[in-house]
Amino acid sequence: MAQAVRSQQELAIAREAQLMYRRAPTFTPVESNLRRWRGKIKGGPRSKQEFLVEIIVPPNFPAQPPVARMLTPTKHPRVDSESGAIHLRIVTQWQPHYHVYQVVNSIKGLFAREPPVPDATREAPKVTMPPKEEVLQQRYQQLEREVSRLTKKVQDRDERIARMAAQIDTGSITTGEVTDEDEMDALILPADAKEREKLELESEKLAISDLLQNLEQKFDAAEITSTEYTKLYKRYKKRLYQIDKALEKYA
Repeated sequence: MAQAVRSQQELAIAREAQLMYRRAPTFTPVESNLRRWRGKIKGGPRSKQEFLVEIIVPPNFPAQPPVARMLTPTKHPRVDSESGAIHLRIVTQWQPHYHVYQVVNSIKGLFAREPPVPDATREAPKVTMPPKEEVLQQRYQQLEREVSRLTKKVQDRDERIARMAAQIDTGSITTGEVTDEDEMDALILPADAKEREKLELESEKLAISDLLQNLEQKFDAAEITSTEYTKLYKRYKKRLYQIDKALEKYA
């Protein structure tokens, strides 16, 4: 049981790392530790000042939220002056379907609304950022893994096309039976109907989580009214609940 839990946590961390590489490219893992990320965030849309931020993923993630803190001494109403902890709504209202890169987006949104100011009265901790060569190597390894995955997918696709062509030649199936929808399912989605449905639900869940995050940012920035926020929030949360219930049968 404990081993199964560890495997699930490792899988979740690996998935978060992929999302971080794609959606928060300015952040890199500290000494290849996928539970500890550092990166620089600009102090607002017009600011040239960059602030060093660290995000730590706890052992029982995603049940527990990540911890975000400023490594650059900073004056900001949402930053603790002593510990550097960043107080974010997404952290205080954390849900297990949220992602680490969304915490990065929340910090960016916060700084865009309330630009931080460097605190010259405090000394910055000695932090060694990975050399550029190491960062490039990490990205290269990530790309290699992605290329390997896509290559395997293409090979599987080619094999399935070859089998279909052979079946057509031998009369096992007719060309009229190979529809556009059949072809798309064969090339892109898993062959198993349950796996295909699970993948579609997980993709929709991720998309709705992003919508909720954007909704929070728009509301914080006073771009939408409380009425609009409440209406959309209830709609998204209702759909997330429906997806979670549907995914329970795959657990």
